[in-house]
Amino acid sequence: MKDARECQELENSKLIIDMPVERIVKNHLDIILLSKLIEKSMCGYDLIKEIYAQYNVLISQGTVYPLLYSLKEVGILQVESTKDDMKTKRYSVTRQGRQIIEKKVDEFIKVERSILNSIKKDDNYV
Repeated sequence: MKDARECQELENSKLIIDMPVERIVKNHLDIILLSKLIEKSMCGYDLIKEIYAQYNVLISQGTVYPLLYSLKEVGILQVESTKDDMKTKRYSVTRQGRQIIEKKVDEFIKVERSILNSIKKDDNYV
């Protein structure tokens, strides 16, 4: 009886494997945002929509905007607004930011490949 109860508790708990895509996206949100912004400038709302469209994960404005502000503060991003719409701010990558992002993306890919290779010891995980 104890084994059945323990199994049920495990099934009911929020384990890492319960929502892997959402956890992965949220844990790597900075690199995802930067990789999107290196392609084209966008406002925060467009970034949220793109992430949802690509990963089916909804990221809150309260998560995205503080990250964008901090990336602006360190000089990786710059903010532009149009004369027609002073409220909407488009974030784009600075020249220095582009170099930093490219390096960080390369490092990220290298680490992720290493992790995947260590997990996937044979074809049973594919």
